[in-house]
Amino acid sequence: MRLGKRRTVSCSGNTTHHAARVSVRDVARIPMLMVRRLMQMRMMERARLFDRWWMVIIDGTLQDRGHDTPRKKARYRYIVEAKLVGPEGTLFSLMTEFMDVRDPVRDKEDCELNAFRRMAKKLKDEFPHLSICLLMDGLYPVQSVFDLCAEYGWKFIATLREGRQPLSWDEAVQTMAMSPSAVFQSIRKGEEGRIEQTLRWTSDIPFGPNHTFQVLFGGEISSTAATLWAWVTNFSLTHEKVHAIANQGGRKRNAIETVFNVEKNGGFGLEHAFCANDTASQNYHLVMQVAHILEQLLVNGLFRRLTSACRKVADFKLIELLRISLVSVRINLQQPTIGQIRFSPSS
Repeated sequence: MRLGKRRTVSCSGNTTHHAARVSVRDVARIPMLMVRRLMQMRMMERARLFDRWWMVIIDGTLQDRGHDTPRKKARYRYIVEAKLVGPEGTLFSLMTEFMDVRDPVRDKEDCELNAFRRMAKKLKDEFPHLSICLLMDGLYPVQSVFDLCAEYGWKFIATLREGRQPLSWDEAVQTMAMSPSAVFQSIRKGEEGRIEQTLRWTSDIPFGPNHTFQVLFGGEISSTAATLWAWVTNFSLTHEKVHAIANQGGRKRNAIETVFNVEKNGGFGLEHAFCANDTASQNYHLVMQVAHILEQLLVNGLFRRLTSACRKVADFKLIELLRISLVSVRINLQQPTIGQIRFSPSS
């Protein structure tokens, strides 16, 4: 054959059999150790907030829709992901917490907040001295999450919904109107052009009986839309900090939705029901996160420089070209290895 000896891969049944034999806890350490290594190599330094805080986005999503068996109908599997914000728009999977569809202790459904509490303990155990700032959506501004952040010494920036904390929302709106000097205006570049941004904030807003935090409102006007953002945070808010907290922190949380979309529709297989076995399914998901880390390193750390003179090339197309080249071109083992993979600053 023109391409040499015929290449084969193991069947899905055999792969699932072996994936079910491996401890999920052991496989889960692979992406975490990969990210830890990137941090030790100082490849992630530019992504820290205020040159100190490592931003970790927390969010839940559907892992897969299950797989029917002769004995029972499939049930959906859900996960909570912790992804570390890296440079140049990268997000690296740090930890995955799998939700139990049926809690055997309490005989009821597991939930995202319970999964987060389990994950937070593991994250603290693995990185006891790391300066962490959690970026969270509107589900998380609740007493139990506030208590954990206070206990672990973590910062947080969480989306604030009007109906989620109505008393705190009303207090924030009323006190904001009493602080006319607490305003910061700027212009940022959006996908559709110039966006006018106005940030206003207020401090010492009560959230339950034990906590008071700051609330930051961000209003944006573009040529096509007007948008209001609101965040609750335990950062102190000043004119020097609010721009970074809003744009490097609060708005950055939405990037995880883009990553989930890439993992669902970009060839990785998120939401695909690979098998009925829970252990194998979880290990498949963790290996998927390893693949996504490698993809980001290649695309953002190497391919962007190699294709800088080309017109825009989709990430999926770059990976497909790499696959074809590995099949078609014999690798010269005498070539020197790549010494470093570095993220290039955006122009």
